Amino acid sequence: MKRISYGLLLAFTSLASSCGGDNRPQDPNPEPPTSTTEMKTVKYVSTNETFANPERGYYTEIESNATDAISESRIRKLRNEGKSLVQVLYYFKEYRDKDLPADIATKLNADMEVIRKVGMKAILRFAYTSAVTEADAPMTIIKRHMEQMKSAFTVNKDIIACTQAGFIGAWGEWYYSSNGLNNAASYKELLDKWLEVLPADRCIQVRIPKYKQDFLGSTSAIKETQGFSGQPIARIAHHNDAFMADETNMGTYTDVEKDKSYLATEGLYVPIGGETCLPTPTATPSTGDAAVAEMRRLRWSFLNDAYDRKVLNKWELDGKATEIKNKLGYRIVLTRGEYSVKHIPGSDLTVNISLQNIGYAPMYNPRDLKLVLRSSNTKTEYWAKLPDDPRMWKPLQITHIRRKMALPADIPVGTYRLFLFMPDPEVSIASCPEYAVRLANKDIWESMTGYNDLGVDIVIAATGDLKQSTSAVKFQKKQ
Repeated sequence: MKRISYGLLLAFTSLASSCGGDNRPQDPNPEPPTSTTEMKTVKYVSTNETFANPERGYYTEIESNATDAISESRIRKLRNEGKSLVQVLYYFKEYRDKDLPADIATKLNADMEVIRKVGMKAILRFAYTSAVTEADAPMTIIKRHMEQMKSAFTVNKDIIACTQAGFIGAWGEWYYSSNGLNNAASYKELLDKWLEVLPADRCIQVRIPKYKQDFLGSTSAIKETQGFSGQPIARIAHHNDAFMADETNMGTYTDVEKDKSYLATEGLYVPIGGETCLPTPTATPSTGDAAVAEMRRLRWSFLNDAYDRKVLNKWELDGKATEIKNKLGYRIVLTRGEYSVKHIPGSDLTVNISLQNIGYAPMYNPRDLKLVLRSSNTKTEYWAKLPDDPRMWKPLQITHIRRKMALPADIPVGTYRLFLFMPDPEVSIASCPEYAVRLANKDIWESMTGYNDLGVDIVIAATGDLKQSTSAVKFQKKQ
């Protein structure tokens, strides 16, 4: 991804500082701290601003045949509209009875590189037909095609948000199979193959709750101890392509209340999303209030922005479009922070941070959590990776991060700005701000780095009456 080099950015920042930017005086000999830890409290102000965050929000669906390359300009337009997700639905209509081209993995890699370059992630689905009157493929062909694409799934895990089970029937929705694959045995065979070819920390969405329940042989929802474990129960997720259509969502629910209760728990650990629908052209669309309540209850992370337009237009007329756009998936707000502000090299830096996820759902893919110290003089940075898992920040719950972190014994004295950084853990995109989580607070986002400014300066003196840290969480100089 092309961007201004960080070295050039720092040079520009230094020049800007000399022209009236951040000219806070720096004490070359800070006063030694005493043994009593001095804490500073910062109260944060939330914002209703609409902005993109990784792996959540409205998405646009595009179709491809894996022969013609995905258009970068089209994907970039979606990113410029504020989207972080694109669904790519691949149709293999010419390959119902034979292998995919030998270079299929290369073609998929090229498509995924376009998405990566623009700073988005993909929801993938594969199918053989978009019409109920056309054929799908036999299971032997489907599994062979999945094997041909396995390397592409591995290489591009970084920008795969999740996949949808697909392949069987029209649109890959597991209906109308010309090969007699719309049965529990075939569904199990396909899901087993998905669990084999897809990296273990990515999920496969199925069309109705019963499909997951039948595969596992249980109607019990996932438990917290099973969440994010890599077990099948933690990797099979849900998409609903008839959301709010009618009472059963056109057959999505077998037992409406039981299935909704099941999904409300499942959505704490696996991604749930999809699209709206009208059962008939003259049906009355659901209200915006009803949609918001349902997405909140069922932990929705993403929604198709184009289908069904009549339904989406009704929600917009009801004044709910912005709320849905902002709260699909996670939306993290800092409320309060307490920070130790005076230190010596090797001592503890103490933080007590309170935050709330006001979105509809938690995060569902791995996410790093780091604190960053940046020297106000040299701009040198020190990072500390925290053991907290942001995926556990459940909707509407208050979360407290209480940590002591060891400062390096050789950290230079001076003043340092403190930031919270939530990058993608995949090395290929970890430094890309487009893939970092932005907090929903005013005057906090640093767009060039993806850091969130915690609004506090940390002072490090040469000497003082402080103990050396014994914490296992340590700041290390950024390389």
